Amino acid sequence: MKKALLFILLIVSLKGYAQKLTEYKATNGVNYKIGDTVKLGRGSAPNGSFNYMQMGGIGAFLAHKQQRGDQLNIDKTYANTAVVIKNIKSSKINGAQKITFVVKADAPLNINLTIDDAIQTCEVLPCNDKAASGTTQTLSVADEILKLKKLLDAGAITQAEYDAQKKRLLGL
Repeated sequence: MKKALLFILLIVSLKGYAQKLTEYKATNGVNYKIGDTVKLGRGSAPNGSFNYMQMGGIGAFLAHKQQRGDQLNIDKTYANTAVVIKNIKSSKINGAQKITFVVKADAPLNINLTIDDAIQTCEVLPCNDKAASGTTQTLSVADEILKLKKLLDAGAITQAEYDAQKKRLLGL
């Protein structure tokens, strides 16, 4: 009976291990490999700490406190610095695929970096925020020109006013 229980526990524990990768192409288009340097941006938490960079290994075990979910987050002193990738892990959390980098910073502990979430919140640079803001600006200029055209067609503004506003919006 003890052997059967031990065998079941062994199988369950092996299933829980994350798959290790040697490289990963992230959502920002960068192909990260073990040994590469990752440039950090600013933390996305209200106090400036990093939501998607957390203490790992023995540091996480020693720092764990009941009833406190953010005690493992890395603080804002790491903003605008760089970390080096030690391992790349792929795991499923609640059915969703998550890629985690185990990184080394100046501290004597490992840090777990959930890369795609960190990119979305600009905790890692380059992030997806710049591409999204450029698209929004282009759409808003186009929308403004359409509004001006409707005003011109309705007779609310003159052709000269329309041309001047269009020139201003396009930066000509």
